[in-house]
Amino acid sequence: MIDQHLVPDVWIAAFVRASAFAATAPIAGSGAVPRIVRGALALTIVPALVERLPRDRGLAGWPEQAIVGAAFGVAAAMVAAAVSAAGSVIDSSMAMRPFGRDSVFGGQQGPFGRLYSLAFAALFLSTGAMMHLCSRLVDASSSAVHVMSVRGAEALVAESFEASLDIAAPAIAAQLIATLATAMAARAAPRINGLMLASPAATAAVLVVVLAGVAPAIRELVDVASLTGSTAP
Repeated sequence: MIDQHLVPDVWIAAFVRASAFAATAPIAGSGAVPRIVRGALALTIVPALVERLPRDRGLAGWPEQAIVGAAFGVAAAMVAAAVSAAGSVIDSSMAMRPFGRDSVFGGQQGPFGRLYSLAFAALFLSTGAMMHLCSRLVDASSSAVHVMSVRGAEALVAESFEASLDIAAPAIAAQLIATLATAMAARAAPRINGLMLASPAATAAVLVVVLAGVAPAIRELVDVASLTGSTAP
């Protein structure tokens, strides 16, 4: 049961921390999510934070609470951005210019960028990774203030880069092989215009590889969603 006689400062500090988290967390922090939804997420987390915030050794100020909440949200968003980056790489390998606005993470994205982002959003919410991320925020609130260190940020960047390469590597390899094949064909037969064949050949090769690797790509997206939910600064 929640103690209804807690001082208002505790509730305000919990709301500041939860609001900063909701404004920066994956999916919830994107411009595609209405403000009322982000506010509802923050209000849902507040009672649990109130129960965990330490009061025996003093309560950190509101700026510190905002930093802690944003640190958890940004750390998870850094890992989640790997999916969007992988989709952008695949779009680029197919000679597609990014167009439209990504409805999950915001910004300009091509078709595969939006598709991968939407797939990640569905897995992130359906597998319970979002709930696990909120649980980690609440559990960590009973200990000292958490701030992302330089080493922790470097580790998150490395994890995000590795996850992005795992998803986009087959498409990159297909583009490279198709480009080399058209170059060799143009060299063997000078009448063949290699520049004209390179783009359609690379696009076809990447499309075949992406369609053939749907099952491994889904497993990679599940891994990224799980990693995002377990991320902490």
